[in-house]
Amino acid sequence: MNVVREMRTLSALILMNGLKPIFRSPLWLVVELSFPLTLIFFISLYASEEAVSEALIGAVISIMTLSGLALQSDVVWLRVELKFQDMAVASPVSPISYMLGIALSELAYSSPAIILLLVLMGIRNLLTLSGGLTMFASLLLSWLFAVSLGFYLSTRITDLRHIWALSSLLSVLISMLPPVYYSIELLPRWAQMISYIVPTTHAALLAKEAAGLVTLSTLDRVFSFSILLAWTSSLTIVAAKKSTWREK
Repeated sequence: MNVVREMRTLSALILMNGLKPIFRSPLWLVVELSFPLTLIFFISLYASEEAVSEALIGAVISIMTLSGLALQSDVVWLRVELKFQDMAVASPVSPISYMLGIALSELAYSSPAIILLLVLMGIRNLLTLSGGLTMFASLLLSWLFAVSLGFYLSTRITDLRHIWALSSLLSVLISMLPPVYYSIELLPRWAQMISYIVPTTHAALLAKEAAGLVTLSTLDRVFSFSILLAWTSSLTIVAAKKSTWREK
């Protein structure tokens, strides 16, 4: 019976915070897609076909990451402005179901943009059966990392104005400056070493290898997966310890 209740909770949160906003404010989907598609357009004008393929993969990783980061705004909005979390606390809803439902709702809201980019990747033969598992793992881990970071920030910042500014800054630091849209080989050696600290760099490397655009050694592949897992697990543990379900 508890399983049924938890599934109903997830479904309700996904519908309320993810699917309904798509129909109520579809313009935000255009805004969400405008940034990566604009980058891809200019890259297609001045760069090679392979660079366009890399930019498409970077766009998917960027959307997945921004979807996870957007969670912090909704968590604070629902808790501070709407007092919705107080109602959830007073109900039989568990903290895990509530947070998972919010995270999945953000992914549901971004799903039209993700599907469009995946279709464009399929047209360019970037999705293969042999690399499908690696591609899925890289996208999933980049999303989980961003969700963990979003949860942590939602526990530290309660002013929406600060969160919106921080989200914009993080989107640049995580998905723009690192070699996500472009090849890491274009960076000087010192910049490459710095970019290896950023988890989305490794997500992009794994996804590009899955698409056949780069070749990684077994050691490089294990290293990239390890960095992604380390970031995600560390932030998840921190967020779990810092988060507050019931207000004191």
